Amino acid sequence: MKTRFWTRWLDSSFDNPKSVLPNPNWAWIVAVGVTVAMFDDVALAQQPRIYSVGLVSLGSTVTEEIKGLRDGLKDAGYVEGKNLLFDLGIAKNYEGLRPIIQSYVEKQFDIIVSTGASAPLIAKESTQQIPIVFIGGADPIQVGLVKSMARPEANITGIARYRDVEIYGKRLEVFKEAVPSMRRVTVLYNARGENPTHFTSLRLIQKIAPTLGLTIVEKPIKVVSDVEKAISGISRETTDGLFLICATIFRDLNKNMAETAGQKKVALFGCSPLSVTGFGALLYYGADNYRLGHRGAWYVDRILKGTKPQDLPIEMPSYFEMVVNLKTAKQIGLTIPPNVLARADRVIR
Repeated sequence: MKTRFWTRWLDSSFDNPKSVLPNPNWAWIVAVGVTVAMFDDVALAQQPRIYSVGLVSLGSTVTEEIKGLRDGLKDAGYVEGKNLLFDLGIAKNYEGLRPIIQSYVEKQFDIIVSTGASAPLIAKESTQQIPIVFIGGADPIQVGLVKSMARPEANITGIARYRDVEIYGKRLEVFKEAVPSMRRVTVLYNARGENPTHFTSLRLIQKIAPTLGLTIVEKPIKVVSDVEKAISGISRETTDGLFLICATIFRDLNKNMAETAGQKKVALFGCSPLSVTGFGALLYYGADNYRLGHRGAWYVDRILKGTKPQDLPIEMPSYFEMVVNLKTAKQIGLTIPPNVLARADRVIR
């Protein structure tokens, strides 16, 4: 309509010498200018929106959850640099989480994605407007992240690694099955207190261990040097296995722990598939972290398309896997029972 109006008005100026336009050439220039401006408006309207997604994680490595998230966003049609601004904020310590999250709030990112247990709690404290999607972590109700799984808080939802701590009872049971001769287990746990599920998991292990014929030796960890001290002091004379109540503080030490355990010929239960496939831990049982991240991308996509976080119930992993490293078993002089190998999803030979 705008183009036709200008055409008619300008055409009349050629026949009307009293036109406000001084000459036909000027009229033609104006018409061209208006047409170009219209095309510019259309071009701007057709440009894809660039969504800003900030991910905050604790550690110093790109985890399987992060890989799964990026692949999931790509599968959903988001291309970094084209319609997606993806900022990866990895903090080396807990103190570094808050500045990263605050920067996302100040820049008004469309979504904040967090991994682990501490980052989503800080994000929740920092903003009530920006949607938050958490990936992994422990029981979101117990840690105080949400009050309801079916109807989460106003701006936060996601997928948890497990709803309760019973997974640790199952892990200890699997560990005992893989190492039938095991009698003494050294248990490392985060004793700093920022996540109450660590202590709940420890109490469960204390209760279940005697039923499996196990004696546990507790090693509280508050700083990285505590980990190094604990694993340097283990030996086949003092323990039959090394078991972790998984926490971010252990993430960057997985390789060192696996190497030390192998040298001392002590079985190590890892906290991720990568700890077995890449670093040499003996065994892992738990959620597939890559799939958690990939599913987390679904939450991000739904929110970017207009769904409110509180309308997306928190999910639990539907797929658990067991990974066994036979190379490590041979190194420490262990024979994995056939029934355990038969149940394994992946066996590293």
